[in-house]
Amino acid sequence: MFKLYHISRSKKNFFESAEQIFTKRIRQYASLEVIELKPPKYPKSLAASQIQDLETELLLKHSTYNKMILLDEKGKHFSSEAFAQYISKLMVQGVKPDFIIGGAYGFSKGTKQSAKDVISLSTLTFPHHLARLVFLEQLYRAFTILNNEPYHNA
Repeated sequence: MFKLYHISRSKKNFFESAEQIFTKRIRQYASLEVIELKPPKYPKSLAASQIQDLETELLLKHSTYNKMILLDEKGKHFSSEAFAQYISKLMVQGVKPDFIIGGAYGFSKGTKQSAKDVISLSTLTFPHHLARLVFLEQLYRAFTILNNEPYHNA
């Protein structure tokens, strides 16, 4: 069972149909649940660190924290093949990971320290919808690599 949590306020999602396609494809290999956590509107007087703390509380209320894996631009970098091996290792170990895309200000230092892993999709910063799409595509690619299917042409 894979879960993808994302903290965001819904806006028009130009990538929704692509997300649905990859979610459906992934479910051929594993159970996947995508969970949107909507933060409240914060007072403009709050500092970024205060918002990170409030979003950590929001995560704690919802995530099962089986194995919390943060998706953050400062995390570990993987090739698609290495990410596939990472996913394989999680599955062999029986880990049910919670992948998490943080809010606009990222993750607090405490959240990063309590996470099992912090991985990067890129050193570039993406809007939430695009980060979800990139993650879902790479998760699907990982499953096709692990199953020796022709989607990945490397």
